[in-house]
Formats: sequence, C-alpha cells, structure tokens
Amino acid sequence: MSEADEKYQRLVESIAALGKVAVAFSGGADSTLLLKAALDSGAEVTAFMAVGDIFFAEEQKSALALAQGLGVEVLMVRLDLLNDERFLRNWEDRCYICKTVMFQRIRKECERRGIEHILEGSNLDDLKRMRPGRTALVDLRVRSPLQEARLGKGEVRELLQEKGIPNWDTPSNTCLATRVPYDVRITPKILARVEWAERLLSPFHFERLRVRDHGNWVRIEVAPQDIPRLFELRAQVLELLRPLGYARVSLDLDGYSH
Repeated sequence: MSEADEKYQRLVESIAALGKVAVAFSGGADSTLLLKAALDSGAEVTAFMAVGDIFFAEEQKSALALAQGLGVEVLMVRLDLLNDERFLRNWEDRCYICKTVMFQRIRKECERRGIEHILEGSNLDDLKRMRPGRTALVDLRVRSPLQEARLGKGEVRELLQEKGIPNWDTPSNTCLATRVPYDVRITPKILARVEWAERLLSPFHFERLRVRDHGNWVRIEVAPQDIPRLFELRAQVLELLRPLGYARVSLDLDGYSH
C-alpha cells in the first residue's frame, strides 16, 4: 500500500467516526476525493454545492454530472452575493465574505437536518499560501479532513486516478470574482464578460487560463509554457475579445501564478 493509500484509509476512518456529515462539494479534485472518502466511510453523507452568479455555469453542470456518477444527490445552496455590499466593494476580505455566507447557509441547513459536522476539501498544500477564506472556515467550525490526513494536491490527484474518477487531472479553478482586481467594484456585467471571454478562449486549450478584467482592458494569464503559443495566436485572440468591449488586450509575461 502506497503512502497516499495509507493516508486515504486514515481519512475514511476519521470520517466514519463522525457518523453523520455534510460535505461541501464543488466538483474540483479536492472536494471530489473528500466526497468519495465520505461515501466509502459508511457515514451518513449529505452533499451541498453553492450556486450563484459568481460561478462558471459549465463547471457547475459538470460537477452535478460527476456527483450523479458517484450516486450522490447534491443539495443546492444559492448565494446572492451580488446583492451583498460587503462582497461587491471587493476589498481584500472578499473571499472571507464569500466563505462566511456560504458556510452560514450550509450550517443553517445542517441544523435543520441534525448534522453537526461540516467538511470541506482544502488540501495540505493550501496551507502554503495565504487564503483569506480559511479564517471563515475556522470561525464557523468547518473541518478540512484532507489537511488532517496530510494529503497534498499531488496525492489527491493520484488517488482520484487510481479510483477511476474522471476529474483527476482537471485543472483547479476559482470563481469569477477572482478575475477582478481588489478595490474594483464587482458588477454582474463584469462577471458575465469574464465568463464569456474565457469561454471564447477555451477551444485553444491554454493551461491555467485566466482572463483578468481591468475595465476597458484585459490581462490574459496562461501557464508559462503556453505563453509562446498564446503570442502566436494573438490576432485570433484580439478578434475574439475586442468585441466584448476591451480596448486593449495584454499578455502577462509572468504567466499564471495562483
């Protein structure tokens, strides 16, 4: 048995001991492995997924299809963050606000169902970076079992592949709001434009694509190894993005960083 398998077994056993759990599911690799472990544990599992205007619609459809493949019915928790002034002002506490609203809603539903333990999928590598939303998890007593089992991102993907779960190599992503620089007010128009821009560029299959909206200009990030190919395709990229209202389209020469 590999080290990753041993950690997974400890993860399953730790969830089994809880008896009845809620799992916050997004369709990403981490939350998928957490959900799979919860199902394998024999615990009574309720899966929740946050939905709303800040999320990519296609990704949420894929997440629901994945959950269905695992035999799980997902309960939707709608977030109305575009009517929350604290979120719209887009200060550096944006992720904290989002996570707080999300898990307060999940906690409320759990109280109605008699579920004490809420689990989410942050992995061990997530502790290496400053993540404002992490404070919200601590405040609301949300557990991160992958971290408790010392499972890193590479091990998560290894285990998903081993178990034949199709999203094992799907790149991680963040919500639409992360495409807007701090202190720039978030609007439905900006989020819709970013989502459409990334959809237009998706056929090029750039690794780690991010479209950063700066008002009348846009900054594109891709993985460093994809920068030469993006530069070669610049005429096509300009043709696709300028009709969205971007007067200038720029390439981030550092490439995707986080």
